[in-house]
Amino acid sequence: MKLAKMRQNVIVACLGVMVLLLLSSCRRGEKMRTEELCRELESSVMLSPVFDSLVNEAMHLPKFFRSKVLLTAGTRYSMKREQLCRAKVYLQEAFRIAPRDLKRSVALELARLYGSLVLRDDCTEEAIRFMSTVRSRIVFTREDEAEFYYLKARFFKSINMERAFTAVGQALSLYKGLSDVKGQIETYCLKASLHGVLEEYEEQYACYEEAYRLLRRSRTKNQVKPFYEQMAASLKKLGRHEEALLWYEEVLKELPDSSGFGRYGVQVSEAYSGLGYHEKARDVLKLGLKNETRGGLRNVLLCRIADSFMREGLRDSALVYLKTAIDFYEGYAKVNNLKIPRVMLVNYLNYGRCLWEDGQRDSAIVYLNEAGNKKAESRESQLAQAQVLEQLCEYYEEQGDRQAFCEVFYRRDSIMEEYQSVYDDGRYRRVLERYKNQKLLREIEEMNRKQEETNWWLVLSLIMTVGVIASVLVYTWISWGKLKEHNHKR
Repeated sequence: MKLAKMRQNVIVACLGVMVLLLLSSCRRGEKMRTEELCRELESSVMLSPVFDSLVNEAMHLPKFFRSKVLLTAGTRYSMKREQLCRAKVYLQEAFRIAPRDLKRSVALELARLYGSLVLRDDCTEEAIRFMSTVRSRIVFTREDEAEFYYLKARFFKSINMERAFTAVGQALSLYKGLSDVKGQIETYCLKASLHGVLEEYEEQYACYEEAYRLLRRSRTKNQVKPFYEQMAASLKKLGRHEEALLWYEEVLKELPDSSGFGRYGVQVSEAYSGLGYHEKARDVLKLGLKNETRGGLRNVLLCRIADSFMREGLRDSALVYLKTAIDFYEGYAKVNNLKIPRVMLVNYLNYGRCLWEDGQRDSAIVYLNEAGNKKAESRESQLAQAQVLEQLCEYYEEQGDRQAFCEVFYRRDSIMEEYQSVYDDGRYRRVLERYKNQKLLREIEEMNRKQEETNWWLVLSLIMTVGVIASVLVYTWISWGKLKEHNHKR
């Protein structure tokens, strides 16, 4: 009997071991397949048939492995709106099913995604709700919490400056507590960009200076994205062009070859122009033009050279470069099927202005009318065309052609009505206006509070003054009465 029972226990134990081995083997197979799917997703393009089939295959995996695949899929997006929206779906599903350890990573990726998506999709309320509640649903490590506040500040930069500054302050405090120099540098750079949106350039440069001070004593310089270009741009806004040029020299040292010089050449030339060195600015622009192959940037360089000639009153040379820019970009737009880009209209506007100032008024009006009659479709093109028509209105008014002025004015007005009904006027315009309004209200409240305090002091001073005067009068009256009585007795 005992032998039979022992045999039974051994059989059960063997079956248990076999089941465990089988489950372990299945688990190992699922883990390997998950890793394979993640690798294939990293080498695929989102929204492609291959990418979608890989994600669909992951739907048959257990939740833990499925959430890993969805996390990988949700990070493979570009800045295209369709990819951002699909990535949001993947990450939201991953956040719903992920275990606690993985949920932190998913939450950070979702916060990062919302920062990119908020200006391209109507998800503001949903994103704010997520940002406000996620910390009550997840226990972050201090490192993850610091990164979360950094991403939160990035998100609110587009919609609410006060909350962005609050979040960036919390991120800085946590990074300082962790002695994370890299995190502090990146957060100071983000804070600088917030001040830049508000056009507070002194505060912006102060943040960059603090970031640079930390960078100089950091051991992880290679891990930090250089921000010398932003420092130079900030100095340029403050009119400190000589200092800006020193930082641009640092930027140019970082370039691997001369092919990227065109973009920075534009900024360096602005600093030279700010100092009045127009010929030096043109030399820099021509050097950038020599090696530049990108159509858009070649056009910018040509226009900047023309603008430099205009500043010195050399209109003939400016007209040559502007006409070159017009001819070049028209060919470039035709080859690349660009529908009346903004750049083309701006070229016409600059060329028309230059002709007008050179005394060729009829030619200027012909060119501007040609630009004004083109079909502008994009928001940037519509705004540029409105500027062309506005300039044309000024010229017709100067010539005294009232009928032509009215026709062009109504055309310009209809374009602006269509533009304002469809588009926001600038990426950060509403944020900036709201912040300035709130700041103005706070300043008014502070002034009212100080005025109330001043009023109380004035009332108190008045009461004291009246009391002193009354006391003096009473004392004088009593003294006069006593003196009169004394004289009467004598």
